[in-house]
Amino acid sequence: MEQKALYSAIQEAGFSVVTFEDHPQFFGNWRAIFKRRSQTYEVVSDNREGWLSLWRLEDKQGVRLFEVESTRLGQDQELAQLIQWLAHVKGDEHAV
Repeated sequence: MEQKALYSAIQEAGFSVVTFEDHPQFFGNWRAIFKRRSQTYEVVSDNREGWLSLWRLEDKQGVRLFEVESTRLGQDQELAQLIQWLAHVKGDEHAV
């Protein structure tokens, strides 16, 4: 994943990036941890298993919010999927 594109997508959605890890030597896996207000989230691209997932991190545990099979997704599709998920998360914040 191109770090600049990922950061832009996350920041434009109103979140701030905490950590980004890219592991191209391990099947192109990557992950990012980001925050909005007091909530912390993690997006993980596990290309070995073929999943893109979004987690909300709570008390050192993760709650999986969304997951899609990612074997046929390119970077642009992964970013589009993440943007959609982030819009949903922001909408849930306003519903509370």
